[in-house]
Amino acid sequence: MKIQPSNKIVALKPTTLPSITKGTIEVVEKNMPETGEVIAIGSGKLPVPFKFGSIVAYRKFGEFKFWIDAKEIMFVGFQDILAVLK
Repeated sequence: MKIQPSNKIVALKPTTLPSITKGTIEVVEKNMPETGEVIAIGSGKLPVPFKFGSIVAYRKFGEFKFWIDAKEIMFVGFQDILAVLK
């Protein structure tokens, strides 16, 4: 199934980042943003710093979760994308 988000919306596939370790202690930030891979971009007229396949950090409570063919997809507004991770 092809996804075409509406204006100023991005569809993301959830991803996980490797945990940060110091010695044998794992460091986990309590309010860490979520991350996802961009799989579709809406038709907003704004220039965006991400493209298909980019890994982005987004606001944890700004997403709308959806399942297609038993795969989780998130729809996130352009304003909720915090950074492109490189």
